[in-house]
Amino acid sequence: MSSVVISLVVVSTFMHAAWNLLARRQRSETAFFMRMVLIIVVIGLVPAVASEIAANSITFKAWACLFGSGLCCALYFFGLGRAYQSSDFTIVYPVARALPVILVGLGDVLRGRPLSPIGWAGMFLVVGGCLLCPLRSFREIRWDRYFNRAAIFIILTALGTVGYELLGKVASESVTPGTGTAARYCYFFFATTWLFYWPAERFFSRAAQRVTEVGWRLPLLAGLFNFGAYWLVLRAYQLTPRAGYVVAFRQFSIVIGVVLAFAIYKEKGKLARLTGAFLITAGLVLIGTWGG
Repeated sequence: MSSVVISLVVVSTFMHAAWNLLARRQRSETAFFMRMVLIIVVIGLVPAVASEIAANSITFKAWACLFGSGLCCALYFFGLGRAYQSSDFTIVYPVARALPVILVGLGDVLRGRPLSPIGWAGMFLVVGGCLLCPLRSFREIRWDRYFNRAAIFIILTALGTVGYELLGKVASESVTPGTGTAARYCYFFFATTWLFYWPAERFFSRAAQRVTEVGWRLPLLAGLFNFGAYWLVLRAYQLTPRAGYVVAFRQFSIVIGVVLAFAIYKEKGKLARLTGAFLITAGLVLIGTWGG
């Protein structure tokens, strides 16, 4: 991976961890997500539509990917909100981010873009680190730490992530490369997500009735971070052939999130979780230096 791609993804990870921590702070995650995505859609509507009419940069294939990726992202938000309601941030966030790493790497293989052996080694280190991060001690390495009441929602979150990451990569290869094109695709991605996410929450929960409880300031800030994070990832996808390495590097957000969660929420388990953070970092060094 080039230094430019690594830089884009690392900046993205800080933004990704930040908006998740903001959402967790509210303790009304599903309502928070609804308002956050709505803010992105409303603020970006005029500039995104006007610039796309002028540039005509999103191809038919990319529009098809937008439909599928919006559905997957709605599934991601739906699962993530309920997972946060069922378990701690430092359990949900690392495990939900771990599962897509290998699955997206397999997606690269199926698309004829196999990863190097060192690249795979780095990705497995990342996954191992992700699975250590939920633990308060090494004695807690057992099935029920991962397969509990939050597990089904974590799996939904991970599957949604795999879907929108792979489709975003396919779309990025079918459009004219550039930061403007990536920004427009990013906007329509969130707009499509809203079309699926809002009715799902209206049907399955009372989040739509509680949305006013979360205010506007924090969802606005989280929306800016969320949009910026995925915008940078889409630009990175335009500059590298393998989605798996980008998704692996995005897991540096777990290192950031775990450290900040210790500082903000005073959660326990520093030894096991910092060991996990070290494994993630070591895996990313392998990928970035020798992954190919």
